[in-house]
Amino acid sequence: MSFSSGCDGAVEERPVLYELRDENEIRQRPCKRTRFDEPNDDIIEDLEDSYPLSENSLTEEDSQEVEEKQWGTLYIDAFMTALNTILQSESYLFDDNEHSIFEAFKNLEDDCKKLYVRLFLRRRNKWFRIDLLSYREILDLQGAWKGLVQSSIFALSLSSISDIGIEEILSLFSVDELKELATQLNYKGIRGVKKNEMIWALKNQSEGQTCLDLSQRGLSLLYDGKGRRRNRLHKLLNESKEILGPCVMLCDGPIRVFERAHLVFYRATDFNEKSLRKLILARISKRNFPEYMVLRSTEVFRNRQDLLDYENALEIQSQVDEILASGNIATKLLQLHDILEPVAEQWEKCLSSTQVRHNEERDHYLIRFTAAWHYTRMMYKLAAVLCRLGRHKEAHGIYTLLLGQRIYRRGKRGDWYQRKALIENLYMCEDKKDVKEVRRWKRKALATCEAGLQDPDTHMIYHYDLQKRIMRLERELRVLPKDKHVFFHLALKEPTRRTFYGNRISEVEIGRKTTWLNLEGEECSVEEMCLSNYKALGWKGYHTEGGILRTIFAYLFWDILFLPVPYVFETEFQIAPLDLSTEAFYLSRASEINRKLADIENNLAAKFALQIYDRESERKTECVGMDWKFDIQEVLEAAECIGGHALSSICKILCEEYGQRSSGMPDLFLWNPEQKKCLFSEVKSENDRLSDKQRLWIDVLVGAGVPVELCAGLEKKDQVKVNREQ
Repeated sequence: MSFSSGCDGAVEERPVLYELRDENEIRQRPCKRTRFDEPNDDIIEDLEDSYPLSENSLTEEDSQEVEEKQWGTLYIDAFMTALNTILQSESYLFDDNEHSIFEAFKNLEDDCKKLYVRLFLRRRNKWFRIDLLSYREILDLQGAWKGLVQSSIFALSLSSISDIGIEEILSLFSVDELKELATQLNYKGIRGVKKNEMIWALKNQSEGQTCLDLSQRGLSLLYDGKGRRRNRLHKLLNESKEILGPCVMLCDGPIRVFERAHLVFYRATDFNEKSLRKLILARISKRNFPEYMVLRSTEVFRNRQDLLDYENALEIQSQVDEILASGNIATKLLQLHDILEPVAEQWEKCLSSTQVRHNEERDHYLIRFTAAWHYTRMMYKLAAVLCRLGRHKEAHGIYTLLLGQRIYRRGKRGDWYQRKALIENLYMCEDKKDVKEVRRWKRKALATCEAGLQDPDTHMIYHYDLQKRIMRLERELRVLPKDKHVFFHLALKEPTRRTFYGNRISEVEIGRKTTWLNLEGEECSVEEMCLSNYKALGWKGYHTEGGILRTIFAYLFWDILFLPVPYVFETEFQIAPLDLSTEAFYLSRASEINRKLADIENNLAAKFALQIYDRESERKTECVGMDWKFDIQEVLEAAECIGGHALSSICKILCEEYGQRSSGMPDLFLWNPEQKKCLFSEVKSENDRLSDKQRLWIDVLVGAGVPVELCAGLEKKDQVKVNREQ
């Protein structure tokens, strides 16, 4: 693969393989004093046993009957809600075969449907032992699994599979069952080892031992139909199947069809096998979603092929993200390259004039539901991989192509300029001794940075690094002072500095946080240690990492978040509009947002917050950024101490770039209600440095008149050393 180089772009000093967040991702970091864990794979089963479904005064027998009836319809209702919704308005996205699967499912017996949906919500490509399944709403489990198997569409039976491997069969046994099986079949040396080792030992011994037959003529060797000696593997396979009893596995075809249906229903922008979970949790009142007008559109996917391309892009993206999240990326670079390289051809097709012209005419938000949007993300992942492999010219060509289009992922343009400039500065000149060639590429890098600053799609978060690179390049090129750029008006404002000394009780380890003692002698993090020192100085506060600001924003902009805007409320189970993390959020609600900001500036924040609290607090309605664990009086005190002008400035930033700016806020929020003062504090221990997002938030807060401190947490033994140096 080869990409032409030239034009304008950018890269940072050490090209990272992936970024933790894209601009379209909304990841809220909860208040440290409260933990909100996503439900695990067994959440539904856990909730069945812990959450009362009926508040009526019934006898124990009647209550159980009502509960079983409710659980019996819950899964089917959730499943069919998604299915019926997309068939009413978007049936054209599915072919005749898929429609026949939908009809076949509707015609199944109720118990078959219940069992299918239960297994659908569990792991894919897995055999399920019928003797280990127990669902109280399924009255005839035997009839249910037989019905699924007899349909010949939805499930397979283990007994009907002839080419299954012995490892797959034995994996269905527990460790104790494997030991019992080995004892029954007189296998030696199987006890007291791990399950995988037991499976290997059973298989190995079976393959190495010849099977004997006892007949009237005596003991003889067994042969198969081709005259070969038969080993004990065949016997082990048959014995294992008999002990296991009936087992079923859902067929892959219908699973793919139903996943496609749920992708369309939820307007998913990632690959998620647990799409029904939100709906089910909402139905059992574990999650209360806001009230808003669902305006389901039929313009998201033009045709079936667009949907298939989009689905394929999501699956490739899922593979890439799984590798990136697994750690130890250096050993998997070639694997990533092999996955990503074919994407380049698909992406270039998406940049054809026809595709681009069509997407230019669409609402900007809807472009996210195209394969090209996700291929674009994978292309700059590929560029990062190429950099790690030392293939910088090819990476430079990719960044050039990325910057040559203005349709897909415009919010990342600043990052592309940075990365492209870095490559031009350090890697594009082959002969480092050729001074003219070196200077030529440095001038190209300088032009790339200048283009980045002038680009209206370059987010402010990238300006600081582009400015730094420009100043460095101008020094290296010995640009005359009168021709140099001046960035004084854009220089980031600095926080004041403070140091707290404490007792650290654990050594610094890579990948782990250290443990300290607070003023009360309790073990805590360095942030909590500093917080206890602030409280000793008369401050109230929390270690929230922006949690209280996101909560205040949710209170103040609740009604704007849930305005009836086209394309952004496609289901009943959303905690935010789908466009919140895009520039479309502000542009489509500019007049309402600006009026709200003016009211906040006029100190009406408390009024708005109380209105939402009175309306939503009893249900604990979910909303992006909202943490109901914060006491409303503390929220009101915090808003008052921040002040109308500063609060308006903070909220405007979040309206414009929620996806980018909802992270990076200072660790600690402190306030003094008597003095009507507030303070943000970013805590750093030794060897820590501020990230770009943190520097920008400090600049925003200080510029709005809110004091910010950069707080160093050091050991008490260092205090003597510091005093001596002073």
